[in-house]
Amino acid sequence: MIQRFLWLAMGYWKGQTQRPAWVLSVGFLICLVVNTYMALAVNRWSKSFFDALQTHKVDEVTGGILQLAILAVGVGLASIATTQFRMRLQVNWRLWLTASLIEKWLVNESRQACAISPAIDNPEARIADDGRLAIELFVDLAGGVINIFLVSAAFILVLWQVGGSYEFLGVVIPGYLVLAVFIYSVVTSFCMWVLGRPLVASVEAKAAAEGNFRYALTRARHEFESRAVVEVDEDIDRDIGDYLRHPVVKGVPIIPDRLPEIDARSGNPFDRFLFLLAATWGRVIQGQTKIVFLTHANNLLAPAVPLLLGAPKYLAGDLTLGDLMQAAAAFLQVQLSLNWLADNALSIANWSASARRVAALDLAIDTTREE
Repeated sequence: MIQRFLWLAMGYWKGQTQRPAWVLSVGFLICLVVNTYMALAVNRWSKSFFDALQTHKVDEVTGGILQLAILAVGVGLASIATTQFRMRLQVNWRLWLTASLIEKWLVNESRQACAISPAIDNPEARIADDGRLAIELFVDLAGGVINIFLVSAAFILVLWQVGGSYEFLGVVIPGYLVLAVFIYSVVTSFCMWVLGRPLVASVEAKAAAEGNFRYALTRARHEFESRAVVEVDEDIDRDIGDYLRHPVVKGVPIIPDRLPEIDARSGNPFDRFLFLLAATWGRVIQGQTKIVFLTHANNLLAPAVPLLLGAPKYLAGDLTLGDLMQAAAAFLQVQLSLNWLADNALSIANWSASARRVAALDLAIDTTREE
């Protein structure tokens, strides 16, 4: 389904929307490059500023403060441009996808909407909500991946040049800070993957449960509005109840053990489904709690690790204070970039769930058209 969504969404770069799509995409990419350059400029500034502090050069410290103000303006302007291109790309792409789905859903055949509803729950929400999330998160995630390569490549060079080599137990380790950041990132990413892997499935289950619940409410409202309550009360309870008793989420059992007790105590299908919603949210909360613990521990340790690794060379006089602070900032930038995928496991899960639901709707529309 992910492949089908990508095939569907890439249509934005064809036809009449081709030009604005490429302009916004290239502009967004250029902004990411400019942001990386500004980050390197701030990194170089930190070396000169802390070297001036170490040598007590008042004029250079004062000049460094002025340079920082200029850099702050540059960073702010680059951030504004990035936000403009990113959000405009998200909005235009989302509008195109929404229009395309609506046209396929309604325009070709007036009966098509009714034809696919039994096969696909809540097509309106899939178009409006899942379509929006699938595009917005995709742009954010794609920008994050590109930023990983840009930032990692730039600051690994800084670490290699500034940190140099280190002799440990008679063995010379070239670029030891680069090696250290890779080891640290692998350890933290592995821990995040172990804790976040169940969370991805739980988020997909929660997204499916939320969509199914919206669909059930929509069906109930339509039934009540189209016929008298006394005539449809039994049908609503039977149809929606059957639908809600059998939610299928691949790989994640979302029907808790207590569900039969609630079924026996209450005949309201919405009560049963609200319990399912609570169960899926409970799994998300448990998974997110574990990740929050690791994230906060990493936020404390990550800035301290490069300072501890560089302290021996600084105390030995092989590094200046500016070199140490520059290396520490570069270490943190690389570590954050290499851990990006693990840190964004929840966003990836949300995007995957929405993209699959949009792709399933598109597939159902095409299948209905062929029949």
